[in-house]
Amino acid sequence: MNRRARVLLARGVLLAALWRPCEAWWLAILFFLLHQLGACFRSSAVETGGLNLGQRWGDPSPTATLLIDLRTVTSAASSFDFRTFDPEGVIFYGDTSPGNDWFVLALRRGKPIMQIHNTLTNVTVSGGQHLNDGQWHRIAVRNEGHFVMLLVDGDDQLTLSHVSHPIANQPTPQMRIGVGGLFILPNELLVPLNPALDGCIRRWDWLNTSQEWQEGASVHDRDAKACFTTVQRGSFFRGNGVAVFALSGLPSGLSPTDGSWLLSVQLRIRAGPQLSSLVAVLGFKERLVLRLALQHTDLKAELSNQTTLLLPLPEGGCLDSPLLLHLTPSSFTLRLGDTEISKPTPKAEFESLKQLWLSNMGKLVIGGESGEEKSQEGYFFHGCLSAIRVQGHELDFDEAQYRSDSISAHSCPGSVEGKVDGDDGH
Repeated sequence: MNRRARVLLARGVLLAALWRPCEAWWLAILFFLLHQLGACFRSSAVETGGLNLGQRWGDPSPTATLLIDLRTVTSAASSFDFRTFDPEGVIFYGDTSPGNDWFVLALRRGKPIMQIHNTLTNVTVSGGQHLNDGQWHRIAVRNEGHFVMLLVDGDDQLTLSHVSHPIANQPTPQMRIGVGGLFILPNELLVPLNPALDGCIRRWDWLNTSQEWQEGASVHDRDAKACFTTVQRGSFFRGNGVAVFALSGLPSGLSPTDGSWLLSVQLRIRAGPQLSSLVAVLGFKERLVLRLALQHTDLKAELSNQTTLLLPLPEGGCLDSPLLLHLTPSSFTLRLGDTEISKPTPKAEFESLKQLWLSNMGKLVIGGESGEEKSQEGYFFHGCLSAIRVQGHELDFDEAQYRSDSISAHSCPGSVEGKVDGDDGH
């Protein structure tokens, strides 16, 4: 919360205290909770001059585009700083003849891949170092004669040969460049990949020109995602959207030895005090079957609105702990850090959840209590979730059935200490 917001809210508390003591008490609590929520992300300052490539979910078109008059080009090289934890996605696309003469630089399995398609050549090359380590890397792409070269931090990484024409000598006077997406359909790529990329670029120089971005509406929108100065692995929820997974795409949880069933949900949470839903299992007509939620000072797990586990949150305001929800035919367990609570599992409620899960007809919702954007206002989760495992399977938010544009799939603001997560996890 910025200084102006704090001042206005403080004035509201004072005025309410003069007129309605009860309302003043509630405003004071709200002020405290907002302050503590912001304390968990104090290092989440915005990177000046950075452009976030991951603005829209499910839309393969570029986040930002520009047009270059090739008659003004004095260099066949482009360069920029690039940072991501995402293992797959399009960094930039360029063409001089729409659909016929194009170039793509992307990541696949964390490593760079270049693809060229034109009337004479269809070539792909991949390799080099992993770039999805959350560190800034200086990327340069140079076209020299019949070669395109990729340099990372000054070192040669990839060379692609048999290019029909040098970029600067193209007969078409105009080039389109799009970052974070494609001007062609994803299935037209030589090597298929998911175009969506949760990453940032800065300090760009496209063919030594000073063209301005012709940005899409999403970049100008006040809710557009920014680049943070420090990042760490995880998925960041800004408090206004959810991710939905079909149960049919998740492991059954059945034991291969005796056929017994259990439910296991593991994750790491970093968030401030709030009233929000973390994980929910929904059945027919969005019926809430299981919910894991934050309730200001407690962590709460509910099974069919009957059996409830309530675990007090540690003092200190900012929660940063591993979390486990474990449900078996005999016990219903909730663990946060080193603290655990457990109850016997009611047979009827357990069987109801089990049948729903094995029927593959339900949904798993992360960050809210119902599908898409239908959660009650104020009940969306705001914070960072990482290493989310359901039935031992780590969720990939790029594979969600639905995901709010507000969610950053692979990156969270840096920790309070401002350190980048050094986990390898390519």
